[in-house]
This record gives sequence, C-alpha cells and structure tokens, in this order.
Amino acid sequence: MLFDVAVTEVGGNIAEHARDGTPLDFTLHVRVHPDRIEGDFLDDGRRAEVDLAAAAMPSAMAESGRGLALTLAAVDELVYRRDGDTNHWRIVRRRRTG
Repeated sequence: MLFDVAVTEVGGNIAEHARDGTPLDFTLHVRVHPDRIEGDFLDDGRRAEVDLAAAAMPSAMAESGRGLALTLAAVDELVYRRDGDTNHWRIVRRRRTG
C-alpha cells in the first residue's frame, strides 16, 4: 500500500507541475522483484526544480506541499534526474517479510 501512495503522489505532481496546461505524456514502468517493487516515471515535461533532501511536511494548516514528504516516508528510495528532455523519477520500496 505504501508503494501505491508514493506512485499516486509522484504521478499527481507530474500531472500538476510538469506542464502549464499543455498536453503531457508520461509513462510508468513497474517491476516486482522478490525483495522490492520499483517504479520508474518518464515524462516530457519541464525540469523539476526540486530538492528531495529538503522535502518536509508543511504545517497542518497548509493545503498542499505534502506529496514528496509523504513519498519519502513511504519508500526506501526516491530519485529524480533529468536526461536530455526527459524527467526520470525512480521509486523503490523494499518488500518486508515476516
């Protein structure tokens, strides 16, 4: 379930912030391994100006700004990089046993 939360938050951020009302193409690739679940988003939107190390929960009264903080709390790895004209978001959640 935590992986689902992370995918929803990152996908929502891409849809909301990667373009200014123009069409956007993005792809999500999900791979399930015995020990982890990986998700890779690729999109052709503008570069994300984000500092993942500084992502934190806003005040309780804030109406937005929780997405990346929630994602970081839910997964073991969140990485963003820009490759040419493509944004690449990688999410990894290790599977817990027992």
